[in-house]
Amino acid sequence: MASVSKPLSEQPAREQPATRLMKGLRRNALPYILLLPLVVILISFLAIPFISLIYYSLQRTELGVGNVFVGLANFNILLHESRFAANLTATLVYLAGVLVLSVPMAYFAAVLISSNRRGVGGIRTIFLIPWVLAPVVTALLFRTMLDPQSGPITIAMSWLLGHPFYLTLSEEGSRLLIVLHSAWRSFPLEMLLIAAGITSIPQELYEAAKVDGAGLWQQFRRITLPLTRIPLFSAVLLISVYTVQDAEGVYALTQGGPGYGTEVTGVRLFKEAFLYFNIGFASSIGIALITLSVLVIVIYFRILGQGEKA
Repeated sequence: MASVSKPLSEQPAREQPATRLMKGLRRNALPYILLLPLVVILISFLAIPFISLIYYSLQRTELGVGNVFVGLANFNILLHESRFAANLTATLVYLAGVLVLSVPMAYFAAVLISSNRRGVGGIRTIFLIPWVLAPVVTALLFRTMLDPQSGPITIAMSWLLGHPFYLTLSEEGSRLLIVLHSAWRSFPLEMLLIAAGITSIPQELYEAAKVDGAGLWQQFRRITLPLTRIPLFSAVLLISVYTVQDAEGVYALTQGGPGYGTEVTGVRLFKEAFLYFNIGFASSIGIALITLSVLVIVIYFRILGQGEKA
């Protein structure tokens, strides 16, 4: 049986990828038009400042001259500077301390506000106060209460211990102070996220555990903790990024002192930019801070991925 084929000139030509793309854009023009304002806003508020940050990190500000291109000199200074190494160490210690204190507080508060007991609504409101208030306001509150001369906590502790109690005058005490302040401010957000996870757990699981003789600790360890792992991960991730980049709370409390003991990376950036007007060097610190935040996010996602595989 003879096969009949059309001449090549009569066969329909294959569309080029660019042509298919243009036809697709014309068919779906409305969604792209509706998304355009959001794209413009994202580019304006994210991409342009980030490009500007990179540009200034390659410059050095000199009096009477302005910005001078220095390439990677600012980053080279950071890599070999002992003060910046101390800043990173203080940041990591600060982060670890905040998580160690705030996560147990958040779990306890989340279990409490998820119950059906009387007065839970009022307790929830009280717990949310630290997160609602501005960091500078709460920092000044802590600083006033621990004032070496007239702070009520300082006076009470001096009376109890029988000798002067000056928490803010030592490096260890100042580190403890900024950790306490940030943990107190951070736990409400963690509490809300964990409480949302707890309320989504079916009550039948707890009733079955009670029938099997499981106590409160066994119920928490076998039911509550595993089933709130994702909300806990989200809370820890958000608080970690916030803590790594924190500057206003720490600066309002200690200005990074005594010495460089509490000069976390965010406070160092603030000083270089707004006290010393060293915009180029501050921009390089900003890029280092962004890199540290991205590393924290990557580490957390790797931990979450390994937990899901297990």
